[in-house]
Amino acid sequence: MLYQQETGQISTELILLIAGIMIIVILASTIYKEYLLDWSNEINNTEVQNIKNKLDNISSILKK
Repeated sequence: MLYQQETGQISTELILLIAGIMIIVILASTIYKEYLLDWSNEINNTEVQNIKNKLDNISSILKK
């Protein structure tokens, strides 16, 4: 009987731990939402510009 209670307690503690971690992640992502969106847009714009520059370089080399 005591073993079953300990197993239930461990399961409950694990569920509470996972729920706590999920709440922290959700709060952090909500707080930093704008920062993360700006950062991802900056990365995408930089990547697109780099690819465009490389294609322009290849195009200029092929025209010679």
